[in-house]
Amino acid sequence: MIETNTKIGIISKALILCGEKALNSLSDDRYGAEVGGNLFELIYENELQSNPWRFSMKKAALGQLNVTPLNQFQYAYQVPSDCLLVRHVYPATSYELFGNRLYTDDVSVELDYQFKPDVSLVPAYFNMLLVYALARDMVKPITESDVAVKLLQAKYVLQRDRAMYADAQARPAQTVQYNPFVSARLSGTWAGG
Repeated sequence: MIETNTKIGIISKALILCGEKALNSLSDDRYGAEVGGNLFELIYENELQSNPWRFSMKKAALGQLNVTPLNQFQYAYQVPSDCLLVRHVYPATSYELFGNRLYTDDVSVELDYQFKPDVSLVPAYFNMLLVYALARDMVKPITESDVAVKLLQAKYVLQRDRAMYADAQARPAQTVQYNPFVSARLSGTWAGG
């Protein structure tokens, strides 16, 4: 039985979807193993950054650096070293990222960002998405079959929908509290009132 939440396990499952045998080790000398090993990290990070997956999010209060940006902004902050992608900055403000620094005019900054968790810690829905993403990109070099590419693309899209639904349960939807007609009437600015 293949372990699920390991790099070798995910590559092995993708190889099985491509019609190959599972791996014994990452140093397996088969072509499919080489393709999977070379694509794995790139596809993993790409899938993480494609959506604000709740399991890969962190919050941080940034430390102000003792440097002044050359122009436009007053303050510089150090972005956490494990940050793959900044998702939100608090307070909502104007800012720009330059490498591993965030420049803004605010005297304190907090952010929500994505990091790259160890693959052994990702939930099953994302693990399966990663298997399909890897298989979809591996199947053409391994089999040279356009039909297999289309089939795996369809399965990938279905799994992505499932994964996004499951992941969204970690952040319940918030109702919109905007009602301009009631607001205008209560404030006395409504033309009909």
